[in-house]
Amino acid sequence: MPVIELRHISKYFGKFAAVKDLSLTVEPGELFGFIGPNGAGKSTTMNMTLNFIKHNGGNIKLFGKDMPGADVAVKKRIGYVPSDVRFYPQLRVHDLIRYTLDFHHLDEDKEELKKYCKLFDIDLKKKFGELSLGNKKKVAIVCAMIHNPELLILDEPTNGLDPLMHARLFRLLKEKQKQGVTVFLSSHNLKEVEDYCSKVAFIKAGHLVGVEDLTTINKKVKIITLQGASLPIERMEAIGAQCIRHGEREARFVYEKELAPLFALLSELSHDLDDVTVDNRDLEEQFMSMYENQEAERV
Repeated sequence: MPVIELRHISKYFGKFAAVKDLSLTVEPGELFGFIGPNGAGKSTTMNMTLNFIKHNGGNIKLFGKDMPGADVAVKKRIGYVPSDVRFYPQLRVHDLIRYTLDFHHLDEDKEELKKYCKLFDIDLKKKFGELSLGNKKKVAIVCAMIHNPELLILDEPTNGLDPLMHARLFRLLKEKQKQGVTVFLSSHNLKEVEDYCSKVAFIKAGHLVGVEDLTTINKKVKIITLQGASLPIERMEAIGAQCIRHGEREARFVYEKELAPLFALLSELSHDLDDVTVDNRDLEEQFMSMYENQEAERV
């Protein structure tokens, strides 16, 4: 049973479609990435999923229960970090965490709280309004995790975090995933999604562009970059490579066929080229390919 199941959901603000006919499932224990440009509909989708805003069509299920009917019961099992953290500025950090525990009818586990504060270098005595953007985000992360939720919905959780805290957060998320926690996160950082997520959904202008399994998607797709005065475009295309960029002294290709013909040709051409690189396609290449293909289809 999917933890998150969205079926043909839409959200209109007047005549503007922020999200349109979006369907998506997140399975138990997945660390699922949700990426797209600014204004693509990521936060709107998350807010509809959590019933913070009403959807205009379609169906939303969390843990197999219809939303918003099971709103209260389901939210007890969820931790959420918004992209823009806004807690009461006059409250001290410890009070915010304690109120979160009170909301879930839980007593404070001092050892667990101490662990989180040490991990994220949090000062419990400071007022929330005195904190920097990154420290506010760290407090929000702790509030989202302190009640040990089964599902974490994280909207740009690393925004404002320094590299050390960024690494600690994802180390913690991987630990939570091993414990069976499902993580659904949006991000502009394609590298972090590629490094840590098992699946990723691409959204643009409210439309789902595609969903990909990152454990298999890029292993057989190679990106070849050739540099030199004479670039063998036609010979590369003859073995099935697709030229995706061509400059005066550099050409870039996508190659998805058997490797033997590729390396045989590159070996033959090695004396005529200044440099050759062969890499697995990364998420950035996949991201750009999907969005460029979508734009081309609309022209």
